[in-house]
Amino acid sequence: MVHTHWRKVFMITLAVLLLLPLLTPAERSARAADDGAVLNAGFEDGTAMGWYGRGGMEELTATAAAAHSGSYGLEIKGRTQSWHGPQHELTPVLEKGRSYTISAWLRQPEGAPSTAISMSVQQSTYGKDNEYKALTSQTISADKWTELKADYVLNDSLDSAAVYFEAGSSASASFYLDDVVIQPTPVKEPISIQKDIPSLKDVYAKDFKIGSALLVSEIADPNGPDAQLLEKHFNMLTAGNELKWDATEPKEGQFDFTRADKIVKFALDHGMEFRGHTLAWHSQTPDWVFHDDKGNLVSKEVLLQRLKKHIDTVMGRYKGKIGTWDVVNEVIDPSGPNGLRNSLWYQIAGEEFIEKAFIYAHEADPNAKLFINDYNTEEPAKRDALYALIKRLQAKGIPVDGVGHQMHISTSYPSTAAVDAMFSKFADLGIQQEVTELDMSVYSNDTDSWQTFPEDQQIRQAYRYRDMMNVFLKYRDQITAVIFWGKDDGNTWLTTFPTVRNNWPLLFDTQLQAKYAYWALVDPSKVPIEPKQAKASQGTAKIDARMEQEWNRSARIPVTKPDGTEAGSFRLMWDAKNVYVLADVNDTAVNGKDSVTVYVSNGKDAKPDSYTMQRSGAQNNAKWAYRSARTDTGYRIEARLPVANNQLGRELAIDLVLSDYKGNQPTRIYWSDTTGAQNSSTANYGKVTLEQGPQIAAAVKGTPTIDGDVDTTWQKATAFTTSRQVVGTGGSVAQVRTMWDKDRLYILAEVKDKFLSASSPNAYEQDSIEIFVDPNLGRTPYFEPGDDGQYRINYKGMESVNPADQKSRLKSVAKVIPGGYRIEASIDWPKGVTAPATGQWVGFDIQVNNDDTGNGKRDTVMIWNDTTGQSYQNTAGYGLLQLQ
Repeated sequence: MVHTHWRKVFMITLAVLLLLPLLTPAERSARAADDGAVLNAGFEDGTAMGWYGRGGMEELTATAAAAHSGSYGLEIKGRTQSWHGPQHELTPVLEKGRSYTISAWLRQPEGAPSTAISMSVQQSTYGKDNEYKALTSQTISADKWTELKADYVLNDSLDSAAVYFEAGSSASASFYLDDVVIQPTPVKEPISIQKDIPSLKDVYAKDFKIGSALLVSEIADPNGPDAQLLEKHFNMLTAGNELKWDATEPKEGQFDFTRADKIVKFALDHGMEFRGHTLAWHSQTPDWVFHDDKGNLVSKEVLLQRLKKHIDTVMGRYKGKIGTWDVVNEVIDPSGPNGLRNSLWYQIAGEEFIEKAFIYAHEADPNAKLFINDYNTEEPAKRDALYALIKRLQAKGIPVDGVGHQMHISTSYPSTAAVDAMFSKFADLGIQQEVTELDMSVYSNDTDSWQTFPEDQQIRQAYRYRDMMNVFLKYRDQITAVIFWGKDDGNTWLTTFPTVRNNWPLLFDTQLQAKYAYWALVDPSKVPIEPKQAKASQGTAKIDARMEQEWNRSARIPVTKPDGTEAGSFRLMWDAKNVYVLADVNDTAVNGKDSVTVYVSNGKDAKPDSYTMQRSGAQNNAKWAYRSARTDTGYRIEARLPVANNQLGRELAIDLVLSDYKGNQPTRIYWSDTTGAQNSSTANYGKVTLEQGPQIAAAVKGTPTIDGDVDTTWQKATAFTTSRQVVGTGGSVAQVRTMWDKDRLYILAEVKDKFLSASSPNAYEQDSIEIFVDPNLGRTPYFEPGDDGQYRINYKGMESVNPADQKSRLKSVAKVIPGGYRIEASIDWPKGVTAPATGQWVGFDIQVNNDDTGNGKRDTVMIWNDTTGQSYQNTAGYGLLQLQ
């Protein structure tokens, strides 16, 4: 009996020991809770563990192939929409007001192409399911597991929240998900705003109102730090979503002002003005507005009745509380009928819906200021179409009080000159102007994505904000408000548009602390210097104070005053032993002491060389030389400065200072180091890269017939070749000729290509040419709308254009010829700009795409000038055409 007893004890003990590592799902969750995790989805029980498909038709299966660790992971397939994917409720497991870290591991199935997958949260505030907060995004491949990780706070105002994963760029991609863990983040010090810094509204009190958009969730705690920041810095508010049609009247006659009332009350309680956004818009307007119960478009009469009732109800509720309204929003499309967007509004009621909207709004509140609001109004074509619409409305007596410029901009686009021209255009209309939705993306394209905000980009953004504010101040007599589209980087739409990624577009960071961008608008001396960057083209200049053709190969570099106005500009060239400078100074008040000083550093430890050149002087010896000459706007200095050992790719530290004398007292204007420390430190000198420079060709005047044949007109045009390699080795090349007249640029390209292929579904991988044109020679790192374009024609004559709205400018004919193919094309000059003239320079490039084997892949790319591979979005590397 004793022996049997101990054997039973041994067996029981052994069983317990064997079972210890084999934790059940419940035990796993319990252990996760012990580690602080509120959710740990490892899918080890062979189920989806509460995850479900957002679209309802996705297949979510726990499989071994999807395991990042353990035995199982979750396979997601059967997606048919980009927003389809796995989702899990957060509300039951998260504590409101607490910050959590959400992490997950993802991978593509074997053999699947890489795709971007984002982690986001769908939130419901006061019963409204229209808030989607992007947390993070990464490109996921089949080669390795990738972790997505981000912090999230379940705000007090949220009714519900759910985390989800989607592949926004692919409607059908399958992917694996495993080890999703949600843990409370370490408790941090409560967020506290900086109460001792200047208030933006006070800094600009004599100029215009400073406003912010917000969502009602930001003021859930009316005494919290978000509310405090709004109260301290802003004297005008606007609702980001709460006054749009889908929020106020989601179903016909069923109005809901719950959220809007909270925001308006907050503004009034804190002495702020309120701006209503928006009454009539093509987006976020429910489908019932345009359709009857059978799905047919309603009549114009019914649509206008619905519009009037909506405006009467919404404006009537806030009469005397909201003093400014965006009556119609984003109605302009330069390529549309009469310059208007071909929306359902327009399709049903034509331009009349705009007229009636203003009439109804004025009747609903005669004291309210009524605005028309749009984006990209700095683009010449869109600007002019909007101007023309307002003129038409004014001619009919329609009560338009102002124009709103949204100003969703970036650190590279648009230019301050374009914004200046925008405000100037509307100055004669006798109406107010406002900046209504200002934010500044830190990206210059739709593909870059950073996990953190680089210091140099923070500084760049700050100076860009300063430069834009200087333009606004120039028009302070017309601009009544500057409104930011959000108060802080934690509350911005740009984390989900145009793609899911981090972005930092506003003046305060996610902890509500002032960024460099804020200080640039309040006290720029607190912003670190941003050393300028420039390029010098290889070449040699004759020192005679004249601008020879060779100088056009170098980009014009502006020198600006602190207020943003231009004091002058310069260009740089180089050879093995010298740097050449051509400086044009805007200064008509002649003083012989006025001067240009150039500083050049040959190394970190070397004392910089400095060369001061007076407007009335000259120098010519074996070491260095300069000449000066009077110009219509001031004076010009051309100089040769000794710099040894120059070679392609070298980076020089250079600065330039303009001295403007009044009597014996100079005012200094600095190109790069604005502290004036050029003699003691080279740290903030500009960085100048020595490059080969663009190629130059001539476009002769003439008007060929676009028929694919080489008529005699082309005989006077000189040919050049696409001889620079971008992709692959060797490949097809083109002999290119160009011509021009007052209406168009003409291109004739004869491509040597023995094997022609268009087997790829991607136009850029088919045998084709791509023509790049920068008519205003802006040399920008982005495409200036209405000006720059990419025009692709394959050997079969199929066209594709970027941007797509520029397609009407292209006319082309393709012909297969012995040994290859010929493309003859014309591209209209941009609308709304001065006609080209003899002697004018145009940015131009042309490349040849070649699928050499017919496998649907582009094997080689040859181009005339720009070898960066960025010609489709960056005009800075184009070659030059001179119109002759």
